[in-house]
Amino acid sequence: MLDNNTIKYLNDFITLADAGNYTKACDRLYLSKSTLAKHIKDLETSLGHKLFAASGHKLVLTDFGKFFRDYADRFVALDQEYEQARAAYDEDASSEVRVAVSPHMNCDHMMNMLWDHFVPWYPQYHLATVEYPAAILSMEDLFAMGYELVFGLSWSKAKSGCGCFPWAESTLIAVLPLTHTLAGREEIRLDELKGESFILPPRDTALHQMAVACCKEAGFEPHVNFTIQGNTNLVDLVAGNVGVSLSTANDLPADVYSDRAALVPLSPARPIYLNLYYRKDQALSISARTFFDYAKLIHRDHQKDIPYYGPEVGVENPFFK
Repeated sequence: MLDNNTIKYLNDFITLADAGNYTKACDRLYLSKSTLAKHIKDLETSLGHKLFAASGHKLVLTDFGKFFRDYADRFVALDQEYEQARAAYDEDASSEVRVAVSPHMNCDHMMNMLWDHFVPWYPQYHLATVEYPAAILSMEDLFAMGYELVFGLSWSKAKSGCGCFPWAESTLIAVLPLTHTLAGREEIRLDELKGESFILPPRDTALHQMAVACCKEAGFEPHVNFTIQGNTNLVDLVAGNVGVSLSTANDLPADVYSDRAALVPLSPARPIYLNLYYRKDQALSISARTFFDYAKLIHRDHQKDIPYYGPEVGVENPFFK
């Protein structure tokens, strides 16, 4: 029987086995090398066997590691199945509204605004949100985990297989140091940034993937020097001449950031959409449907304020106008 520490570190073991080295595994797990190494050592101590051996610059599984890998996969799958079932149970028991949220286009502020105005009218419901890594979790994964509504980024106002309510539209912009030779331009072509060092959001986010895809379409592979979370941190690095970046006009409104960095539109323009997705093949729960309908009415009456300022005061319940 596996003890608690063994179960706790199974995902670390699987990730390291797949990555083949600590650097890649640490990036995927958001752990330091020393922390991951300690987890693996604790796991080996608990099991009484070595799991990895060095082969040149790569880590490979020992014979016992290969034997244990199959069981680790099954334990993790069972744990995920339990978590999904538990999430569904908790949702029914507590009337939760479960929403997965993109970390971009100021979605977190927008969700807080919506919830602040929703709760006084519907105190029987509770909000459960998660910022999801688009590179790791697909829309189908999120729905399977019990998240009925998903705010996600897309190049279009629709997504195959999902219901979709278009929420907000923005454009991709270049973020440059004020001293950059292109900083004074009204617009630039993306290929003019070939050879620059880029600062982008974390690799597992949709915006990172979209920015890299745009660069490739423009004919070059971007050199990503830094990945960083948070608009202010990103602008601080750009202002310090660490590199250039790509973001959305909604994430970096000019009236807040233009005195610290040049925010230059791209030519041709690249629209980005923030959409509210839901499953087509399954009806929303009463709590999710109530929130969804309320959000759509708030959007109808205050869409000019969305997504990053929002109707902070004076919002009435649109159902009782």
